[in-house]
Amino acid sequence: MKSKIKAVEECTSLLEICVPQEDIEKAFDEVYVEITKYANIPGFRTGKAPKELVKKHYEKNAREEVLKRLIPEAYKGAVLEHKITPIGMPEISDVNFEGSAKLSFKARVDTRPAFKLKNYKGIKVEKKGVKVSDDDVGKMLENLREVNARYVAVEDRAVQMGDYVVSDMECFVDGKPAHKKRENLWLLLEKDSLVPGLAEKMVGMNKGEERDIETTVPEKYPDKAIAGKFAKYHIKAKEIKRRELPDLNDEFAKIFGKENMAGLKQDISKELEARAKADTEIDAENQVLNKVIDDNTFAVPSGFVSRQLEFMVEDAKRHLMEKGFKREDLDKKDGELKDRFKNEAARKVRLLFVLDDIARAEKIETADKDLDDAYKAISAQSQKSEEEVRAYYKKEDLVEDLKDKIREGKVIQFLLKSAEITEKN
Repeated sequence: MKSKIKAVEECTSLLEICVPQEDIEKAFDEVYVEITKYANIPGFRTGKAPKELVKKHYEKNAREEVLKRLIPEAYKGAVLEHKITPIGMPEISDVNFEGSAKLSFKARVDTRPAFKLKNYKGIKVEKKGVKVSDDDVGKMLENLREVNARYVAVEDRAVQMGDYVVSDMECFVDGKPAHKKRENLWLLLEKDSLVPGLAEKMVGMNKGEERDIETTVPEKYPDKAIAGKFAKYHIKAKEIKRRELPDLNDEFAKIFGKENMAGLKQDISKELEARAKADTEIDAENQVLNKVIDDNTFAVPSGFVSRQLEFMVEDAKRHLMEKGFKREDLDKKDGELKDRFKNEAARKVRLLFVLDDIARAEKIETADKDLDDAYKAISAQSQKSEEEVRAYYKKEDLVEDLKDKIREGKVIQFLLKSAEITEKN
């Protein structure tokens, strides 16, 4: 086998490989021997057809099988010859296959970056002290009041600012419906509404009344088709409701399974403290990881960065779609999203290599018990049995990915334990 290698860019190499004729002929001979065993040719029993007839009838099958065998074998040989450490699958191109006479191809492959670990022990971390104030508890109580508000029907007066109006709404722009009629829509009448002037012009409506309201849709309105245009809204006030917040007393505490307000406040304080501790742990972890990324700078494979970038863009789109954005609109912003995440994607890929090298240096591995514990945790979260979780990970070929994730977590814990942590108030 003959092969050449050249650097396409940092951490990416291009192998040009040519398979010797004798290897091609040997592969064809082996393949035809196997094909002959099941060859079905009229006039001959299975496995008894002459070799030349088998070649004539199964030439296409043989070529495909020879390619499947020789390309991986030749690629592995070239990797060993040039002593490179590939990561991921190669990109095969320019395959030139002239039967038993010639086989050549190119393989573009990402290679593991070479770097020397720096400054990963004794990283200085500032950890915020955890303190929950009475004001923090009070804010949480107000949030709970909001969640448990009652909406009481108003029967003895017209609509006022601050009311909720259960409405049927139609919107017309240029004399045509801008969207389907919306029924039983809850509108909060406040000055800072999405469409300026709409709430003020609904004041004074009585239950069951219908009213036409003319206004200009804001330029930044989510629906670009009507943004900035003059619109006429036809609204029917079906119900008028006012919001009533519950009093903060022992009866309110019982909603949450507590006998009195003192017990509720104590529980809230504990929960807020637990959240604050979790936030400080995440902040400390981010400080450590950012430090090792900043101190260990090196080129990373562009293919890895591209895949990480695609994942981050898709993840961002998914979150935006959950908030009501349309897929087709988000697809038009691919370039903008890629520009936003490009640097972060490269940092994330670099971190993966740094953590892997730290694991090697410190001999950190995933033990069987670590994997068992992970299956138990996943089982508890997913409400599936451990056997089901294990079977799923094995079936989907995700066991190694899970082991890598566990090892990564152990490395992060190692970094935190070896860090110099100081607490500040």
